Amino acid sequence: MSITGFMITVGVVIAMILVYKYADQWVKKMDPGTVKTLNWIGFIVGVAGGVLWYATANGIFMFITLAGVLFYFLFYGYDSMEEKEKRGNP
Repeated sequence: MSITGFMITVGVVIAMILVYKYADQWVKKMDPGTVKTLNWIGFIVGVAGGVLWYATANGIFMFITLAGVLFYFLFYGYDSMEEKEKRGNP
C-alpha cells in the first residue's frame, strides 16, 4: 500500500469515529419513523453492495457495502429505544 492509500484509510477511519461520536445528538432529534426508514435504507444498500461485490469482484462495491453497514449501525436500535421511552418502559 502506498503512503497516499494509507493516509486515505486513516482519514476515513478518523472520519467514521467522529461521525459516530457526534451523530448521536443529531439522530436523537429525528422522528423514530424516519430513523427506522434510514436504518432499512442502510441495510438494503449494505446487502446490495455485498452481493454486487461478490458477483462482480469490483472494488467499488466494497466501499458501498461499508457505507451501507456503517449507515445501518448509525441508526441501529435508536427507533426501538425511542418507542420504549414513549411508552414509559425503562
